[in-house]
Amino acid sequence: MRGPFCEFKVMDLGIAVGSAVKLASLLNVDNRVMYSVGDAAISLGLLPGSTVALGIPLAARGKSPYFDRRG
Repeated sequence: MRGPFCEFKVMDLGIAVGSAVKLASLLNVDNRVMYSVGDAAISLGLLPGSTVALGIPLAARGKSPYFDRRG
């Protein structure tokens, strides 16, 4: 991701993402914040004009694909 970044905008993004994943968690939707997903979206040109992005994959399954291990 290209910089420099305004630290206030980055903090606002962090607060917004944290609120989104907390709400998803309260609704029993498994989620995880991923830097690599946002970076891939920017690299693929899916977010023109964006310099920073984060991805939030969601799953509504019996077992969390982000935290549970196969056993």
